Amino acid sequence: MIVVHPENCTGCMRCMLVCSYTYTKKFSFSASRIKIREYRAEFTEDCNECGKCVEQCFYGALEMVK
Repeated sequence: MIVVHPENCTGCMRCMLVCSYTYTKKFSFSASRIKIREYRAEFTEDCNECGKCVEQCFYGALEMVK
């Protein structure tokens, strides 16, 4: 499960770019399965919690927990 820590989000949207590239091989905000709105992450129904966004979040805004 991915836990969101909005207080750590800088709004860089790196998670959105890595997500879209993982599934479409293109950098596209619209194709991302994670959406950042007002420094808050929301996941679409298509998200399978692969964790690529967590790996690329250098600010601790996303955390994978078991």
